[in-house]
Amino acid sequence: MISFKRVLVPTAALASLLAGCADGANPLQDLSSGLAHVHRTLSVPLGSVPTMLGPSLSPEEQAKLNANLTASASTRDANFRRMVNSAQPTIAAVLSKTACYQQPDDWPVLSMYASPKMYQHYLSAPWNSMPYAPKGRCLTILRTDAWSQPSLNAFRFRAVYYSPQSGESQQRQYEFVNLDGTWLLNEVLG
Repeated sequence: MISFKRVLVPTAALASLLAGCADGANPLQDLSSGLAHVHRTLSVPLGSVPTMLGPSLSPEEQAKLNANLTASASTRDANFRRMVNSAQPTIAAVLSKTACYQQPDDWPVLSMYASPKMYQHYLSAPWNSMPYAPKGRCLTILRTDAWSQPSLNAFRFRAVYYSPQSGESQQRQYEFVNLDGTWLLNEVLG
């Protein structure tokens, strides 16, 4: 891969572009053809993410996650539901990044949501224990449950990640805390 201004261009596509420009009778047509090849190589279907940026949850999966969070906390009292609703953007970001980030340690993509308690904390990714789950796809967030409230400004719950392709699943226990009006990830177990 060769990088131009933060855009990764597959070396084969670039070689094809340059080779097309070097030997043709019509250099502009050759350049156009080469650029078209690069475009086809880098373009992705509408709604998907280029593999160079990694997978991400689709808008439908994001909506399903938000509905799941609301529904799973719906049996709790009104104050608890308000607390979960106010934290929902942070929860959804943490769960979706965990479902899609395919490295052994989730810390690089979750540190921006972490409380001071989690400073430089290793977070084992669900992918570590799912060797047959295909890479290049996000895990499904199957359910959120087992809600509890250890304090007035914190809550815990369990999230289950599932690979429909391999049938493997992993769970994580999350704790979020409200510090100075901001919901932060305070602990991850699993």
